[in-house]
Amino acid sequence: MSARREIWEVARREFVERWRSRAMRVSFGILLGLVVLGAVVATVSDKGTPTDDFGLVGSRAVALAPALRLADQADGRKARIHRLRDRAAAERALGDGDVDIVLLDGRLIVEEDRTSPAVGIAQRAIAAQRTVTRLQAAGLTREQAVAAIAPRPQPVEVLEPGARDRERDEGMLWVGMLLLFTALIVYGQSVASSVAEEKSSRVIELLLTTVAPRRLLAGKILGVGALGVAQLAVACAAGLIGAEIAGGEGLPPSAPETVALVVAWFILGFAFYSVAYAALGALVSRQEDLEATTAPVNVLLIAAYLGANAAIQDPDGTWAQIAAFLPPLAPLLVPTRVVLGDMGAIELLAAVAVEVVATILLIRAAAAIYERSILRTGAPISLRSALAAGGARGRWRIHVPTTVLQAVAVAGLVGGVIAGTDRPLGVVLIATGLLATVLYQYGRHRPRTPHG
Repeated sequence: MSARREIWEVARREFVERWRSRAMRVSFGILLGLVVLGAVVATVSDKGTPTDDFGLVGSRAVALAPALRLADQADGRKARIHRLRDRAAAERALGDGDVDIVLLDGRLIVEEDRTSPAVGIAQRAIAAQRTVTRLQAAGLTREQAVAAIAPRPQPVEVLEPGARDRERDEGMLWVGMLLLFTALIVYGQSVASSVAEEKSSRVIELLLTTVAPRRLLAGKILGVGALGVAQLAVACAAGLIGAEIAGGEGLPPSAPETVALVVAWFILGFAFYSVAYAALGALVSRQEDLEATTAPVNVLLIAAYLGANAAIQDPDGTWAQIAAFLPPLAPLLVPTRVVLGDMGAIELLAAVAVEVVATILLIRAAAAIYERSILRTGAPISLRSALAAGGARGRWRIHVPTTVLQAVAVAGLVGGVIAGTDRPLGVVLIATGLLATVLYQYGRHRPRTPHG
């Protein structure tokens, strides 16, 4: 069986097994419900333009409809007109809450509140209609009379035109970052739990007779990752659809972009964190030890979540700009800076490139740890002993090829000079180039064993 086929079979098995898990289904159901509920509540709590419902009885009241619409428009409101047969129908409509006010034979009828906005608008509409009638009597056409009294809006200068949308963007990001943080922990822990479960039940010994360790690890990560992406995409799509059905006015214009960023950076973040979870899961032989072993990764994710919350308040601060290029923090920092800050396409591509390179480095180290630890049982294994388990040869194998380090060093230094040292991106790129240079020199001059 080819390597690709082996990885595919492991991924398919992992996808099916994880989905059949009752805990995973319950978690997904809760996640789906919370996302849809949150989107609907956000929509309902911001209904957009306020509306007044007017009930009109008789021809005199119906003639006031244009004036009612005009007066409502002048107040930034929307008038809905309901034609009613008689007073009894009007009283029923008021009692049922279908209308806010009824106009009947020149009188205004309300259920309880005589100070509501609809009452004031109706009174102004009646006064405007009387003025139109007088102007018509003076020789103007109705159109001329209406134009003469039509309110002319004064120009308004807005100092912060995007303030309202920004508030809604921030609210959307709070939810999105919480969703992303939760998904990374849930599906990352699922990878670690799967590794530890197979090791504790000794199933891994059977699997390794037919599948190479690295292929088994790759298939496991792909399977859980595919399930995570599918469930996250379904939850986000359901939230958008629910908000649209409920009216959609409470969601900001950037909602689709935010959802796309959350899903995309879940893929990048899961690729980074899942291999760390898998390596740590291979260090334990009992599920009970898993929580303590994976605690460092959980702490990193918590730090990233807290950093994203801080970045929502100040997305263009120096700390947020630098943190967006740190691989453990980037999955939650970058979407925040793209939506709220001034993170352009070049910086976004640079952040993605740094994340991908860091993930490749981590995959090499995690795969080595996984291979050396997965068959060792007993007390939890320390990272140091797992890294040293392969001897000098094993320690050298987890290093990056010098050609890759050369490329990273040159790209980092050149990119940093182009970006400039006055920008956080330039500082990060130069620091990355210098680090790659040091590692390259260390790799060149480090003595190797005969096996290395």
